[in-house]
Amino acid sequence: MTGINKGRPLEKPPTVSKEMMDWLEVSFPIVNPNMDDTDRQIFYRVGQRSVVEHLLALFKEQNDNLLE
Repeated sequence: MTGINKGRPLEKPPTVSKEMMDWLEVSFPIVNPNMDDTDRQIFYRVGQRSVVEHLLALFKEQNDNLLE
């Protein structure tokens, strides 16, 4: 994989599209845990959602910068 420096983040993050964010929001919604869920299931879903939240923040930042 040329151009990727292991251990260091990319200098410029990739562009996140509205279409991608819409898909992620539907695929990985905020879900309240059930009493029957194991800790492992809860942590797994929280991790998935954490990635969506990170990309959402990046998406908002990119779109705010377009307005400037």
